[in-house]
Amino acid sequence: MRAFEPVLPVEAITPEWMTTILSRAGRLGGAVVVDVQHEPCGTGQLADSYRLRLSYDIPGGGPATLVGKFASKDATSRAFGQQSGYYRSEIGFYRELASGLGMSIPVSVYAALADNETDFVLLMEDLAPARRVDQLDGCSAEESALVLEQAAVLHARSWRSADLAAREWLKGPVTAFTQVTDQFGDVLRRFSELSADLVSAPDLREAARLVEYAGPWKRVFSDLQCLWHSDLRADNVLFEVGGGARPVAVLDWQGVGFGRGSIDVAYWLGTSMRTEERRVHERELVRRYHAALQRNGVDYGFERCWRDYRVDALHGLQVGVFGLGAVKRTPRGDQMWKCWIERTAAQVRDLESYEALRDCC
Repeated sequence: MRAFEPVLPVEAITPEWMTTILSRAGRLGGAVVVDVQHEPCGTGQLADSYRLRLSYDIPGGGPATLVGKFASKDATSRAFGQQSGYYRSEIGFYRELASGLGMSIPVSVYAALADNETDFVLLMEDLAPARRVDQLDGCSAEESALVLEQAAVLHARSWRSADLAAREWLKGPVTAFTQVTDQFGDVLRRFSELSADLVSAPDLREAARLVEYAGPWKRVFSDLQCLWHSDLRADNVLFEVGGGARPVAVLDWQGVGFGRGSIDVAYWLGTSMRTEERRVHERELVRRYHAALQRNGVDYGFERCWRDYRVDALHGLQVGVFGLGAVKRTPRGDQMWKCWIERTAAQVRDLESYEALRDCC
């Protein structure tokens, strides 16, 4: 009998392999998987996601469906997933942290990473039926409040944790974007050559100002507060989960790290609300986030929270410019990045983020 292989591509998953996984997870009551079908789901740019439909020798013998994530088949996205440590981080999150956070997230059935730190398998509960909001359409203030309350739980449960700050695999996002900041001039030059057709000149100039402020930005960026999702945006969230059993669930933990929680807040409001909606509601939404932090025991004044929010809006714009050149280009992806950069550039201007950065450093 062939030895069990912990990491397989989705096409190689067999009923026998799935029976082993579900048995080890305590999800089978003596049943056997007799068929596995898969179909693409989700809109991720860095990993490939599938809905797995399972049949059993005993009707109802296990979960009817699971969601599986695998390393991207696209060479550019796959290389970035490995080099950034994002594949390693998502598996580490589900193996070491997920169960103790008190957040609404998918429950993992199986998580394994190959020795090459690129190939992986992550099997999770299927949260369908649920409602998605297209990031291009933007979320409402009410939807945003639900997400920011979840972010506050994540941040509060890990606030100033020396243990988490010391874990090497959680240092990846800060290390990666410190390097991106050092190289941002080159990033902008490549961007102008390859993707300037998607972005207005004023928005690109707004991003380019970060080169001048690289030193202060790195100092602020390295002030570590708590766990942060680092890609908290509408495409990574579900609403009305399980037909309304849960109001919201946060997905896609490949970028999790120990860094600045206020980046999650600025990133969400900048990328996932229409600019007009953000302008009307952002201060109240930051207040709601801050109040949730305080309810969870964090001593953090609102004025400091608001200042951090203003400064950390820079990260969303930086990610927009960098990200467009780091992952595979698709028609939908081009639309998303164009909208992303327009919204975050407007946010940075509205909040006078560079001036706030200068004043705090």
